[in-house]
Amino acid sequence: MPHSLGVVTAEQAEPQDEVLVSPDVIAKMRTLPRTVAAAVADTILRIPSSSGHPFRFEVPGDPPDTKYQALAPKMEQAPAVIYRATMGDEHGRWLVTALLDRAAYNAYTGRLADNSFVQGLASAVAVGGTISATGDAFSGRNNRQ
Repeated sequence: MPHSLGVVTAEQAEPQDEVLVSPDVIAKMRTLPRTVAAAVADTILRIPSSSGHPFRFEVPGDPPDTKYQALAPKMEQAPAVIYRATMGDEHGRWLVTALLDRAAYNAYTGRLADNSFVQGLASAVAVGGTISATGDAFSGRNNRQ
């Protein structure tokens, strides 16, 4: 069940909450340094009023026309926030599905979005993991939290 951001130790989401955050993202935020988690939280809170950058990839089980977006926090060390519109019986308007290591996000947005290898990494993130641009990430392993 997704959570409302509220605070990083979020309560269960209320149906009127506009932006919900997946449990995997909440768990990852709890592992981040306090200032980095705050930058991610600020970015998530901007979702209703900000235009994210299209983030193209396919997630198993999603309808084929599902569109994801990404927002990068102002703090360069903070991971990018990946989100989509809610679907079906999900409450709220937006669902934050993953955090993407900033170096991986920068590689993706630096004209690599059409690269099939990068598409595979992005899909691994969308399934609920997090990816770092170093070490295991580029060996194709999913660093789930």
